[in-house]
Amino acid sequence: MPSQSLAGWRTTRTPALQEIDTQCAGSLAVTPPNPRLAEENIRGYVVLLSAHFQGFCRDLHMEAAQVIASKVRGTLQLLIQAQLTASLALDRGNPNLSNLKKDFDRFGFTLDLPNADTANPARLQDLSQLNEWRNIAAHHGVVPPGGLPTLTDLQRWRNSCDGLATSLDRIMYNQLRRLLRRAPWPP
Repeated sequence: MPSQSLAGWRTTRTPALQEIDTQCAGSLAVTPPNPRLAEENIRGYVVLLSAHFQGFCRDLHMEAAQVIASKVRGTLQLLIQAQLTASLALDRGNPNLSNLKKDFDRFGFTLDLPNADTANPARLQDLSQLNEWRNIAAHHGVVPPGGLPTLTDLQRWRNSCDGLATSLDRIMYNQLRRLLRRAPWPP
C-alpha cells in the first residue's frame, strides 16, 4: 500500500531520472567525446538524484504529518502539523541517514532503516557516496584522483534510492498503522 509520496517517486521522479540517465549515456557515447559536457552531465545527474530522493523523503514526512494531524480535532490540526514539520533537517541538509533519523524520529519511534531490509546497509552506503558526490558536484568541488562516478555508479545509486524509498515507505506505513490503529493511506 504505497503512499502518495512513493507513487510520486515511481511515476514522476523515477522517469525524470531515467531521462537524465539517457542524457548522460548519450553524452558519454559521442565520438569524439566532449569531456566537459560528459562531466557536467554526470555532476548534474548526481545533484538531481540527490534532490529527487530528498524531495521524496520530505514528501513522505509531510504526508505522514498530515495523516497524524487529520486524526486530532480541527482546532489542533495546524498546530500538530506545524510541530511535526518545523525546522526539518531535510529542508537544509542532504538526505543522509542522520538527517532522516532526526526528522522521522519526531513521529515517536526510532527509524531503524539499516535493519528494515537486508539490502539496506549496502543501499545506505550508496546513499552516503551519493551525498559525498552531491557536495562535490553542487559546490563544483575538485574531483578526487579516482575520477568522476561512472554511469554504472549512478544507476546503482538510483536503484539504492529506489530501494530505500520503498523501505522507508513501508516503515512509515507500519508505524503509522500501529499508532493510528488503522491504515494511514488507502491501498
